[in-house]
Amino acid sequence: MAVTFSLTSTGLTTLDLTEIGSAFSLQPDNYLPVVATPTGDGTIPPYVTETIPVMLKAVTYDAYAAYVQILATHQKRAAEYWVNSQQTIPVWLNCKADGETSARRALVKAIDFEFRPWIQALYQECGTAVPPERLFGTLLVERHPYWEDPTPREFINDTPAAAASVAYDYLIEPDGDVPCRINGLGWRATVNTLERFWMGIRSATLHGATGVTAFIPVWECEDATLVVDTAIAADGGGTEPNTASPGAAAGDYVNVNPEEAGAVIDWDDGAYHPILAWTLTDVGYTTFSDAAGRFLWLLRTKVQSGEWSLRLVSGYSSYTLAQGYLDPVSVVNTDWDYKEMGVSTIPTRSRKAIETIVLVDGLDRFAYMVIEAQRISGVGDLRVDCLCPIPVDEGFLKVSRGSASPTTDTWFGEGPRGDTQVVYTRDDAADYTRRIEPYEAETFRIPPGDGRIICVYAQATNSVLTDRIEFADTSVGVSKYTERWLSLAGAE
Repeated sequence: MAVTFSLTSTGLTTLDLTEIGSAFSLQPDNYLPVVATPTGDGTIPPYVTETIPVMLKAVTYDAYAAYVQILATHQKRAAEYWVNSQQTIPVWLNCKADGETSARRALVKAIDFEFRPWIQALYQECGTAVPPERLFGTLLVERHPYWEDPTPREFINDTPAAAASVAYDYLIEPDGDVPCRINGLGWRATVNTLERFWMGIRSATLHGATGVTAFIPVWECEDATLVVDTAIAADGGGTEPNTASPGAAAGDYVNVNPEEAGAVIDWDDGAYHPILAWTLTDVGYTTFSDAAGRFLWLLRTKVQSGEWSLRLVSGYSSYTLAQGYLDPVSVVNTDWDYKEMGVSTIPTRSRKAIETIVLVDGLDRFAYMVIEAQRISGVGDLRVDCLCPIPVDEGFLKVSRGSASPTTDTWFGEGPRGDTQVVYTRDDAADYTRRIEPYEAETFRIPPGDGRIICVYAQATNSVLTDRIEFADTSVGVSKYTERWLSLAGAE
């Protein structure tokens, strides 16, 4: 296998380990490449060690010492990068096999080396002795399990249309065979300041081409089946102040009025009662596998006054048979806002446990998502607008206290060894960067191939549907991602 190696770090002399005629040259007959073992769950495998057999050539003892000292400086910097928070310059192992289009590199964690003389000893009693022509040795380079493209790619700047949930299409399909590291992704608001963000990844790699292009990120409540008496009805087309319906249905929300004449349900009896239920057909799906996945469900809701308790239920065949109860949430806000209803999957049944030879795929078309409610106190109505599924099976990011405005960006980034952080920055005269806590970042990376970021966002205490978000804003910095490979990059 013809391959070239080098060790590089900004400010240090590059060590070319394989160039013919250089101080260090690879002994290819004794080299075997190392490939990390995939974990399968999106987590990063353990670091691996490359055993690189080399020959060191020099004509003087001083030259030998100089080469080994250069190697030792790389060894020292690699070690410091892992223990010193102020040391931000890593050491990279660069590699390129014959036939690969471009080089790839891996972050170095540790370097060890040992050389032995060829035939005669390195140090001899006679001070005038000629040094040996070459030394043979082995470099042990502990590296990150993924190779990276040395040149990051840029995210596309885009502002999706205002809606309860948006799908950001980064357009350039990433290469690689494992998810890309996000060097930095910034976003800002176009009018009002946004502070809360929920983002999930939806990729064709996992869900197929139409599982991305046909995915529906907003489930309108007025499109669901109303499952109670005349005390509940879809609003007849009126709009809430400062909001616009993101869907095409006649109403903008569903209203529950317990005091309406003819009501037969006691909403104050301490029991949960179904309000509405969606099938995948109600939502607009024609291919039900396009809806498959694991999701955090966000419900846009509010009350007139008092307190209501809501819970999300999932199941099959009929809303009366739905059995997947998630934990209830309290609703006391009188402005529209999002409530985290819990995490649930589509389809509810596991196809690994109950296979299609037992229950065919057609069963999934009868899957239901149901909202149930009870009134805890007060006399006010309950209003529900839409349900937004945020994918969590490929990567999830939640920022609960950010800042995105016309002059402020919120940024997420992951360093080469896996350090993650969210900050927000300003581009005015009072330029500053502030770290944000708390946030969640569970394997938030960009899978290879076509994909979208599904995002829901809100102001500090409420949701206004005319708010808009801009991804990859270039006012402060440039949003980039780095493609990665488990093995060879090949022709990519």
